[in-house]
Amino acid sequence: MEKAKFKSKTTYHSYLKDLNDWNYLRYCPSYHPAKGSKVQMSIFFSSDGQKLANSVPEPGQNLVPYYKHKTIENLNKLARPKNELVVLNFFKENNWPAMEGKKFYAYYEARDWGLSRGLKIKNWKTAASKFVEKGIKIKEEVTRPNSGQQDNLRKYDQRDKDYGIPL
Repeated sequence: MEKAKFKSKTTYHSYLKDLNDWNYLRYCPSYHPAKGSKVQMSIFFSSDGQKLANSVPEPGQNLVPYYKHKTIENLNKLARPKNELVVLNFFKENNWPAMEGKKFYAYYEARDWGLSRGLKIKNWKTAASKFVEKGIKIKEEVTRPNSGQQDNLRKYDQRDKDYGIPL
């Protein structure tokens, strides 16, 4: 397509269909991305052999664009769970409370499985473990025993001062 100066696949296929309709060649399109289309051309002159350019591929080789050869793995396999039941099962496997699983699913479902900076979650299981760890830390801070009143004067400075002396 590049050497023929075609910019789009649509133009390429429409020209091949036109040539097929005018009986210049026989075009059998392949709709499979790994298999090339078949093009059969008639010989217009008689000679001992046709000289092909070095860039022409060997007969029988599929003509497939280079970007189709690369297999792209789905990196977002674990980006979001299928439903809330999957999340609850994951929380049950890790011996975490089911209520936390419901909170986790509702929180991230409302945010369309995105983080605060606008990035998408790559692995929901790691996000779940961080969510639970953060919740445990917050509960520890809230339930930490307080020994009555705090001495605000000694909160930031531990030196012994005599406040009875005038300044």
